[in-house]
Amino acid sequence: MAKKQAVTAGKPTGPKRGVASPMVAAKTQGTTYAPGTLRHALVAEGRKMFEEKGAVELSLRELARRVGVSEAAPSKHFRGKEELLAAIASAGFRELVSQREAISGKKLAPRSKAREMMLSYVRFAQMHEGLFDLMIGPRVLPEFRRGEFTDTGDKSYAYFANSIFDLALAQGWAKESLEYLSHSAWAMEHGVAALILARRVPREGSQLELQKLIEFSIDFFLDSVSAGPRQESSSESAHRTRSRTASLGR
Repeated sequence: MAKKQAVTAGKPTGPKRGVASPMVAAKTQGTTYAPGTLRHALVAEGRKMFEEKGAVELSLRELARRVGVSEAAPSKHFRGKEELLAAIASAGFRELVSQREAISGKKLAPRSKAREMMLSYVRFAQMHEGLFDLMIGPRVLPEFRRGEFTDTGDKSYAYFANSIFDLALAQGWAKESLEYLSHSAWAMEHGVAALILARRVPREGSQLELQKLIEFSIDFFLDSVSAGPRQESSSESAHRTRSRTASLGR
């Protein structure tokens, strides 16, 4: 949450000696921000920098310059660069949540909904490469992966996982299998996205169309889920029963 800036209704409260308030700092650079808006501006501009330059070290000096405030202004809203990076990543997750929430609200068949959820993840990664790398990579330190960062990430995953659960349950999968299926689906969508951003797929010389490859991979996984749990043959079932009986007799 943004700290309350040292400005009342048109009357400064008197910042400490040698430290300018966020509003004063902004005016110094020719840009004025109303109380509570500078934090948002820093996050938004920081995100743009990741979008433009990819996964590079964020310069607070350049960020302050681009927003039009003093170099000290960001420290009024964030406890250093690491907290700012977590806020930028959280903003990315909020956007992904919004997209998946919209998909969840559509009246789609379970398979179609799960497909749209997985496609939205890959599409987001393609459209926001630098931001996506920050969201899922190691740049945000473990001690800052909490609060909004965790909440937004969990919400995005929940919309996605629930769509996989709905499809699996409709096809007769046991409840004990649901988490395995959602994690496998997550590995699938993330693996495809990561390989694309790493410029590893399609392989050179394959002449594959990227979008068709994305859809083929996701459809292949969902078709397996839609086929339902694997049915054991009578001999396999008998062997499993004998094995369990033998283990109980030990």
